[in-house]
Amino acid sequence: MLNRRYRPGFEKYGGYYHLCVSTVSDLEYLVSLPDGRWMVTSCPMFGINLDPAFLRFLDTDGNGRIVSNELKAAIRWLFKCLRPSETWTEHRSSLPLNLINTDSPEGKDLKDAADLVLKNLNLPDASEISLEQVQNRQKIMAQADYNGDGVIPPEVIKVPEVAQFVRDLIATVGNISDASGLKGINEAHLDQFRKEAASYLQWYDQGTIPEAQDTTAIMTFNTATPAMFQVITAIRDTIDQFFAQCVLVRFDPRMSERMMPSDDEIAKLDYRDRQAIIKHLSLAPIARPNAEGLLPLNDGINEFYLKAIKSLRDQVITPILGEGIETLNETQWGEALGKFAAYEKWLKVKPAVTIEPLGIDRIRSYINSTHDPFIRELMVVDRAVAGEIQQLQNLEKLILYHQWLFEFVNNYVSLPHLFNAESHAVFEMGTLILGGREFNFSLKVENRAFHSNVAKNSGIFLIYLQITGAKPEDALEIAVPVTRGSAKDFYVGKRGVFFTVAGVELDAQITQIVDNSISLWDSIKEPFRRVQGMVGGRISQISTAIQKESEKGIATTPVDQQIIQKEMQQAQQTTSQTAPVTPTTQPPQLSVAPAIQRSSNTRDLMVGTGLLVAGLGTALKFVVDAAKALAQPKTLKVLLIMVGVFLIISILAAFISAWRKLRQRDLGVLLQASGWAINGRMRLIRPMARIFCRKTRVPEGANKHHIERLFSLERRARRKRNKERSV
Repeated sequence: MLNRRYRPGFEKYGGYYHLCVSTVSDLEYLVSLPDGRWMVTSCPMFGINLDPAFLRFLDTDGNGRIVSNELKAAIRWLFKCLRPSETWTEHRSSLPLNLINTDSPEGKDLKDAADLVLKNLNLPDASEISLEQVQNRQKIMAQADYNGDGVIPPEVIKVPEVAQFVRDLIATVGNISDASGLKGINEAHLDQFRKEAASYLQWYDQGTIPEAQDTTAIMTFNTATPAMFQVITAIRDTIDQFFAQCVLVRFDPRMSERMMPSDDEIAKLDYRDRQAIIKHLSLAPIARPNAEGLLPLNDGINEFYLKAIKSLRDQVITPILGEGIETLNETQWGEALGKFAAYEKWLKVKPAVTIEPLGIDRIRSYINSTHDPFIRELMVVDRAVAGEIQQLQNLEKLILYHQWLFEFVNNYVSLPHLFNAESHAVFEMGTLILGGREFNFSLKVENRAFHSNVAKNSGIFLIYLQITGAKPEDALEIAVPVTRGSAKDFYVGKRGVFFTVAGVELDAQITQIVDNSISLWDSIKEPFRRVQGMVGGRISQISTAIQKESEKGIATTPVDQQIIQKEMQQAQQTTSQTAPVTPTTQPPQLSVAPAIQRSSNTRDLMVGTGLLVAGLGTALKFVVDAAKALAQPKTLKVLLIMVGVFLIISILAAFISAWRKLRQRDLGVLLQASGWAINGRMRLIRPMARIFCRKTRVPEGANKHHIERLFSLERRARRKRNKERSV
């Protein structure tokens, strides 16, 4: 019961009031605190730096998330089993035995379990019990023959025949792993075996021929019945199809030819291809359909079915219809099938069981043996120690709650460690060193695409990094908020180092950036940078367009016909003067194109130069006229005032917009993106920004030489080179 004088305390972090949980009374009060005042109401087990066994005990429904009701239940159970003590806040891995509340039934059972563990360890006088001692005892119990789970592996059975029975059930009925990891069976497997064996034996016995009889209604041909029915089954559909085709031919004789392969199909058949021949025969009828409805059993049979027909004739038709049957009609075929109707019906009601591979003899021997009751007795003995095993698990849970529950509450109901530069929250992964800065806040990311899509609403500049180490299990992906500095220092592919909370150094590389405002000055400059980029991009587009148009104009400029003719005449005269005329001399027209091109290039160059000079002259005149106008004091003063007012308004608007964006940054959105249900806003205020991101500076008190060292080194190298040259 809480003291009447108790008053809860709340501290403000990031614009939200967090409950101070520093005493046992605070923890007890937490159960009655409305969920709306909890900082977190649900969180995933993923990315929490606490003992995984502790988290599994909290997650009572096993869905991978810890909700507020599960945490409240854990607190109530802890107060029921332990006496309040300040050791709850010390994260001790051992539990003083005098803290166990023996006044409650749960506490008494836990105290007895602790005494038993210590007694088995030859430590009956110990005053406390450690987590390691309990876990070691659990391992011993798990590796014992009987570990309370009701599962019997064949390895623990000393009778070979019974052990083989269990192995056969594992191979057919199924299996389950016991606490030690061995595969075994439980009562459900035994029940399933007995049920399947009973139904299978009952069905099998219906088809069994009594010793005093040669046949039965099912086994009409004694033990040969199954083999004969198998021969029928192999060819039955094909024969049924043949008799149906005969009915069609009887109705229309023309169908006889249509059912056989056509001349085109025969012409296309590659007689050298064995597979093609087999396929062709398989698609053809078993024999030529006829109006009489007779299936030949000797001659005129499709070679593809010849072997099956001969087996049918010798093993089925002859024993039923007698010797000398050359053909088979549909009535005779129906008579033969009728002999196996009862057998076929018996096969259709065959139960689907998993134990059939064992064989009828082994199934019958197992069902008539004492293996089943023997194993059930072992299961009773095994479950007798289940109570002790359960108490060991409860004892482990008690020690873990005593060690970690306070720590977890201070990272769930309230988040004081997140805002403390000297400690880490349980969901923080470590410290990133990148670009001369130290980033003290990082979250583990399971799905970067989803996380970044949600986290962009936080208003915080984020970098995602891939963390790798020497071991594959070291690899993870993290999200780091950038709360100070400039965005220009970051780009995808940039590398740094990452130190886990355990102090392990790993490699880090940026894989994605979520662009948002970082600092006030950076936000003020952002609009101007965007305008500069837009103007620069527009100028680049205009320049590219002008260049393309100029190249297009030069390429399509027509050449004056008179200039072409004149150049051709000059080229011909030059050729006739310099080269003798022979039968093999090339036509003079081949040299015309270069001459024309030289003339065209010269003319275009002169025209372009003229246009350029004219344009420069016009621009120069405009500049001179503008300078003369600005030289007037009154005009210059007005212009400066207008520019100044424009700059002041622009900077002020940018300042207000930047200040508003920075105030809206919400750190809670980053946790929401990682699967945490956050109640209140966690505004990223200035002190938090300084905690999360710090620039690494030269140590205080160190001697710093402010003169650039490279200048002196360069001068020294130059003097050395000059000296070498003079020598």
